[in-house]
Amino acid sequence: MGTHLDLDTQSRDGGVSVSRRAVLLAGLAAAGCGQAERPTIKVIRHQSSTDPQTQALREILDRRVKALRNDDERTFLADIDDRNRRLISEQKMVFANLRQLEFTRFDYVLDRASHAEEGRLLRFDPVIQITQLVTDVQTDGFAPAETFQYTLVARHDKLAIVEIKGLDVHTAEELGVNGPMADAPWNYTPLHIIRAGKVWIAGDGSVTDLEQYADAARTHLRDIEAIWGDRLTFPGHILFLTKNTQNFKNWYSIGAYDNFDPRVEGAQIPLQGVRKSGEAYSGQYAGARIVVNLQGSGPWSDPELVMRHELAHAVTARATSVEAGFGGLVTAAPRWAIEGFARWVETVGSPSRMADLRLVVRVAVLEGRFSGKPPESDAFYGENVAFNYDLGASVFAYVDKVKGQNAAVEFYASVIEQGEIGGASLVDTPIFDGICRRVVGVRGRAFLQRWAAFVRGGAI
Repeated sequence: MGTHLDLDTQSRDGGVSVSRRAVLLAGLAAAGCGQAERPTIKVIRHQSSTDPQTQALREILDRRVKALRNDDERTFLADIDDRNRRLISEQKMVFANLRQLEFTRFDYVLDRASHAEEGRLLRFDPVIQITQLVTDVQTDGFAPAETFQYTLVARHDKLAIVEIKGLDVHTAEELGVNGPMADAPWNYTPLHIIRAGKVWIAGDGSVTDLEQYADAARTHLRDIEAIWGDRLTFPGHILFLTKNTQNFKNWYSIGAYDNFDPRVEGAQIPLQGVRKSGEAYSGQYAGARIVVNLQGSGPWSDPELVMRHELAHAVTARATSVEAGFGGLVTAAPRWAIEGFARWVETVGSPSRMADLRLVVRVAVLEGRFSGKPPESDAFYGENVAFNYDLGASVFAYVDKVKGQNAAVEFYASVIEQGEIGGASLVDTPIFDGICRRVVGVRGRAFLQRWAAFVRGGAI
């Protein structure tokens, strides 16, 4: 159920970039490993194709799918208990949000669901809602999804929905189910969504100039895709924008963890997919989402730069090595490569941005903080995080200088296919040696020595 979040904070004062990125994991993963005890439950029955209660829910969900496809709000809401005005209002909002998106597949999976009888109430979970956008990996083998609990009650000789509860960091322990989080922005706040080519831009009520950001995102995506070439990526990308700090914290549970920094400007969230049965798919990410905090870091914040950085993550995310399993789907590739490449992409075509990077690295070298190797992944987000970002970028700046931009991208693509296991650094492995020989033409040890001289000489 967990998601790996890439968070960016940047403030600019005197031309020096100060950055911090936190790796966030869903901290309640353990709560999602089994059913939590529910003392009031009298009977728990597993779903089956002949179970009448499950069949009734299946028919309700099918009607909701058809209603969304046909832009039929009345039918979408028809099976909700008419006494529950709050739920009706919430589902009106969800319907309006979802209708602005384009889905390859929107459906519900009940294969893993069981239902609990609590008096007249029937609670079904996990109900897996498939939400495969046209921006996601286009396959019917796996797709992004969300996990819900549906509570129904008998009203007038039929079942009516009295509660729809999504799985997020706040409900995980209560629900006690295992599945992908239901913490997408469309579940929390009204959105206005527009499309600009392969980019979709969604903003809450605090954002009134979506077209401006859509044009910028489309331009940066075109640049980044040209840099990335024909390598593995997603068909498109969706960015969620807000100036509302509370919304930013709620979306994808960004603010639900102790290491949340209110200066955070952006987050790239690669999504795990589920198979047709609702089981986790572990082969690769199924899609990615980007969130931009337009209030991040004060007057020096540059939303365009944030979008460019996060798009660099999203464009390349599908090609990264990952560790899989609900609660543990994280990028296993070296952090210096993931973050460094996105930072380097910021500098492509921007001499001023490269000058910022060069200054941060030069100061750190003079202060004796450069070890001669890229930063270790487990310490990447520590006290030297600003330097670590820019030091990672210097690796690709060096390859660009000696072999050209295409080689820098190939070097990155080769590195992120590899995972670091048990804290071992990739640069100390024969695999890294092979990458260096193939892409740059020198052994790994020689590469590190020459790159270190490049850094110490201030040539980046």
